[in-house]
Amino acid sequence: MSFDIDFVVTWVDGSDPQLISKKKRFLKKEDKERFRDYGIFKYWFRAVEKYASWVHRIYLITDNQIPSWLDISSEKIRVIDHTDIIEAKYLPTFNSNVIELSINNISDLAEHFVVFNDDIFLNGYVKPDDFFDMQTGLPKDIAAQNAIMPIEGFDHITANNMITVNRRFNKKNVLLRAPFKYFNVKYGYWNALSLCLLPWPRFTRFVDPHIPFSFTRSSFQDFISENSDYVEQTMRNRFRSTNDISINGIRYQELALGNFKPRSYRFGKKYDLTQLQSIEKDIKKCKHKVICINDTPKINDADFRISTKRLQKLYSLKFKEKSAFEL
Repeated sequence: MSFDIDFVVTWVDGSDPQLISKKKRFLKKEDKERFRDYGIFKYWFRAVEKYASWVHRIYLITDNQIPSWLDISSEKIRVIDHTDIIEAKYLPTFNSNVIELSINNISDLAEHFVVFNDDIFLNGYVKPDDFFDMQTGLPKDIAAQNAIMPIEGFDHITANNMITVNRRFNKKNVLLRAPFKYFNVKYGYWNALSLCLLPWPRFTRFVDPHIPFSFTRSSFQDFISENSDYVEQTMRNRFRSTNDISINGIRYQELALGNFKPRSYRFGKKYDLTQLQSIEKDIKKCKHKVICINDTPKINDADFRISTKRLQKLYSLKFKEKSAFEL
């Protein structure tokens, strides 16, 4: 490796009484599916130790919470509290967009880093060049286009991200500058939709796979400087809001600039908790290098407990030994 690569993961224990009490001061209605804990986070670390032993350092971002089993004396781990990276006037925050847009404030974070959510797991051996091109240092990503088809409030955030792109870049010029970055065999069937959207004068959306995303600190800073109005607006929202932007806006900017190398659309796979049979098959056979196991409001609390117990059993069989990150 010619440069260090760090992993950053955000985590919250939604069952923590102190967190619940803090949230109740600002929100009357509980958004349970956003904060329910699967009880399998320790297997995230075991997977990293097994499948990505080359990682330079792991940064765990929490809100005054440290898993009871985590060995914070490990040289590879740094626990980052919200107060370390977010100004006091914006705290407390329960907005994942605020937290992720502040990652660049981690003081000793490497220039090249990969951002995980706590429901995204390594599922097979990965190499540094699965995340970055080792010659140029450019992130690996998918620049296929997609259409916005609003079905929930979250889609407002995607539209806001696209505003930051379209107010800075001309779609025609972007595509002409490097056409084979935007239409690439690695994107598979996504190329068909990109072709359909080709006549549209502006970008509608880029594909948002549920996988860990690769970033550079310089791209973070460039985006924040270029979109300080949207960033400030987002930082003031304690909970996710329709006027937020997200970390995907930074991705979109780098895609429009051509600052990336194409990645296969087969790299990762998203599931939700209603697809346990498919999840079990993928975990056992390592069909994808990374998988996302998304919570869903389709599952009530009782079924959630049943599903997560099955997940816990699956992972306990796959990763039987403690990692060096555990007490």
